[in-house]
Amino acid sequence: MVVDLSVVRAKNAVSCFCVNSASWSPDVKLSEGLYMCGDWVDRTGHASWSTEKAVVTGIQAANAVADDCHLKSNVSIIQAASDTLQLTALRQLARTIRGAIPFGLEIKP
Repeated sequence: MVVDLSVVRAKNAVSCFCVNSASWSPDVKLSEGLYMCGDWVDRTGHASWSTEKAVVTGIQAANAVADDCHLKSNVSIIQAASDTLQLTALRQLARTIRGAIPFGLEIKP
């Protein structure tokens, strides 16, 4: 039985995360009978963002409910593709630049 449900829509909204915020993201199962999903949940698992991540964590939460209720779930998640060499290089460049900028210094275009 669903006890509570809420859908919030914000026009032109995007998720913005700070550095290392993935380490603070909760898992899809918080405790017995309490599940969460959204693009900000379980960000250390499936490497996706925004709508795709919300759908993936929704499937993960549904699978966790099915497991807890001893039901069979045949819904699987296809893992996101690995980063290309170019994206890997850009990520490393961004880390290097962030590491070289003194904490608190803001660069404006």
